[in-house]
Amino acid sequence: MGLKFSGNSSHGSSSQSKKKSLKDFLSSYQPLKSIKTIAKTLLDQPRHLLVLRLTLILLMLYGSSNVILDVPLQVICGLMLLSPSLITHRGLWIAICTFVWWINAANWLWIDNHQFLISYWCLVCALAVGSKNTDAVLAWNGRILVGLVFLFATVWKFLSGEYLDGSFLHFTFLIDHRVSSFATFVGKLDPQVLPQNQLLEDFFKDNPQNSFNIPLETSPLLEGFALIASYWTLVIEGAVAVVFLFAAKFRLQNLQNWILIIFIATTYFLLPVLGFAYVLIIMGLAQCSPNSFRVRMTYLILFGGLQLARLPWENFF
Repeated sequence: MGLKFSGNSSHGSSSQSKKKSLKDFLSSYQPLKSIKTIAKTLLDQPRHLLVLRLTLILLMLYGSSNVILDVPLQVICGLMLLSPSLITHRGLWIAICTFVWWINAANWLWIDNHQFLISYWCLVCALAVGSKNTDAVLAWNGRILVGLVFLFATVWKFLSGEYLDGSFLHFTFLIDHRVSSFATFVGKLDPQVLPQNQLLEDFFKDNPQNSFNIPLETSPLLEGFALIASYWTLVIEGAVAVVFLFAAKFRLQNLQNWILIIFIATTYFLLPVLGFAYVLIIMGLAQCSPNSFRVRMTYLILFGGLQLARLPWENFF
């Protein structure tokens, strides 16, 4: 019995030693330490200042829907980022809001969906910097906007029916160049198939008077994946809507952030609409508790890491 006890003790001690060694390795691994140090430096500043800074970066990168908006938006946002005293300048945020709303209103038929959300968020920022509690205004509006956006998105997807049969995502995989590499890999398609589909789509766009149908090349694997991805989208977007609109009532504040993070990670690395991803990250950060360091750090890692989605991964393999 004594020998048996001694053997178990030695094994347990060895296991604990391995765990400790791994923990020590991760804590001393220089790249991880650097990322953590950078994140801590960014997160140590007041929450509302971080949110406003990230919003300015968003506007410089993806805020413009028109070349006329590019120059004034980038000049104003650049000056505000260079001068900390200008970040909360009410007049400049009103100017940004005016430019964004004016241009987007004039082009509302052609702009992407996330440009509307960016317009609303610019208005929130302009109102917040003029209030007595900027942080609280940003937090409340961030939570409500995320909840309402996902609520309306989920309702629309159910009513349209294109997500219930998988046809919307199936068509997107077949003709959208941004996901062509992924669609080719998942669907086991010939690399020439999707470019041909895209040419057919361009033909019908240029010749809308043609009423005949031409089937696009696809595969059962891609069709099945599109259906699974469609139902995943319905579930995850519905979950985001519920937890953000009713988090306070059911004490789901920590859960709501992880569900939003999962949605962003599983959607925008695949379909890199980074303007949409960034405004969601910013609104998520705006309402995230300052005490939730890991959650906030994950948001920041996503903010930077999503730029990897722009790389031509198909050329690397």
